[in-house]
Amino acid sequence: MSADEFTPVEPPQPELRAKAEKRVKQRIELLQHIGTYVIINGFLVIVWALTGAGYPWFLWVMAGWGIGLAFHIFGYLAGYRGEATRDRMVDKEVERLKKKP
Repeated sequence: MSADEFTPVEPPQPELRAKAEKRVKQRIELLQHIGTYVIINGFLVIVWALTGAGYPWFLWVMAGWGIGLAFHIFGYLAGYRGEATRDRMVDKEVERLKKKP
């Protein structure tokens, strides 16, 4: 392997690493929430089926929890886009302030 083939990876800046760690933590929390939703509600459907499969009461739990899960997903996606938008706005403001006498 020649020196041209090897390009060292630059270590991330501390603030970039902190942002990345925050995003990974949020992603893991969201995936745990989705997994818990699927497992618990799957269990409730099984209980419903084993107890006579009458009125589908589990749908109320799924709907209520689903609303909370939808807000969690929205918050995760909006947070990602919101950070990027905020960063662009800050950069524009910094440039505007640099141009002011």
